[in-house]
Amino acid sequence: MTYPGFDTVLDSCLQVRPGEEVLLLTDEGTDPEVVTGLTEGISSRGAVPLAARMPMPHIPGSEPPRAVAAALLSAGAAIELTSLFVGSSKARQRASAAGVRYLAMPGVQLGTFRDAGPLTVDFDSQRALAKVVGAAWDHGSRFRLTSAAGTDLQGSIEARAGRVLDGIARADGQYMAPPDIEAGTAPVEETTTGVAVIDGDLLFMGKGPLPEPVVMYFEAGRMVGVEGTHKDRLIEMMSRCDDDRMVNLAEVSMGLNPLGTICDVPMETESALGTAHIALGNSIAYGGTVDAVAHLDCVMANATLEIDRRVVISNGELAG
Repeated sequence: MTYPGFDTVLDSCLQVRPGEEVLLLTDEGTDPEVVTGLTEGISSRGAVPLAARMPMPHIPGSEPPRAVAAALLSAGAAIELTSLFVGSSKARQRASAAGVRYLAMPGVQLGTFRDAGPLTVDFDSQRALAKVVGAAWDHGSRFRLTSAAGTDLQGSIEARAGRVLDGIARADGQYMAPPDIEAGTAPVEETTTGVAVIDGDLLFMGKGPLPEPVVMYFEAGRMVGVEGTHKDRLIEMMSRCDDDRMVNLAEVSMGLNPLGTICDVPMETESALGTAHIALGNSIAYGGTVDAVAHLDCVMANATLEIDRRVVISNGELAG
């Protein structure tokens, strides 16, 4: 099997520059073949690969050790390959502010880089679709998210801008998360009510995909109940976070990568065209006001987004 995704990541997503230092953030769960492939690719482009191994993060958004944070701050670019997401950390934010280009790719496996896999997509072309969905969020007042499995969530997005992740971090300070391509926003706090049927995966909360759905209930923008055989995956992570603000509905977003699938790699699952995901907890990156300790994404299949009673995208197809 060939793995052309390495070239896409280093050339199209990050555009590695000769002579720069590219820091790979790793832990005990990182796929060593991914580290090898990226290290060889970075070297062949005349740049300097550096690997920083850190303890496995306790929760998504954990801060790296100070020495790793210092190395991150001085790099030209960085690729996150840790087992759990750390891209929302203050260390990453400081690095981005200093001009470091950053790709958050937690949990990726060698197969994620496969031929015709989600990292071989034409990210520049898909950027146009992401911008269309992002603009719909920009100009809307209310959203409704439904899915074939029974999701029905509604709430306000008044004055909330769309956030577009297109996988491309070629300019100084840019942050992206390939293979993820998505467009979403943070609903206005205390406005969303309804039910979310999570039949894809609870990302980084046990090994997915989910064999049976987990059903989450929301009132006034807060999760008030959860049901399903595998609900303990969510409950255990919420307990680990130990933050009352984690019940906040932090994000609603649509997956837009046509080569993504619902699988055992969270970043690919989140990316898949036709899916949607909601998140609990921290909403700051999406324009919200809740600075909870973590951000937990939950993916559903076959989703439809309506904004101001007009369908924007349904099962991966743009309306109109």
